[in-house]
Amino acid sequence: MSEEEVQESERDLANDEWFKDNYIELMQKHSRQWIAVVAGKIIATGPTKGDVVEKADEAVGDQEYSLYFIAPTATATDAGYQH
Repeated sequence: MSEEEVQESERDLANDEWFKDNYIELMQKHSRQWIAVVAGKIIATGPTKGDVVEKADEAVGDQEYSLYFIAPTATATDAGYQH
């Protein structure tokens, strides 16, 4: 088994930068969802990774895309806090 590191493509790195730059807006619009991104554009969203992979593959075929999960922010309701 090789111990080589997996190299990310320049497209993937560019998507990572876009993701970081837009994370707050993404949390507001897509909390608890998976998203697929190509060139800084969302091409598919959904509740499960499998759903998003299927939609993204249909949308772009063999073109490379990046997958991300938008974690929710911690709120009083998420923690079960009640007055």
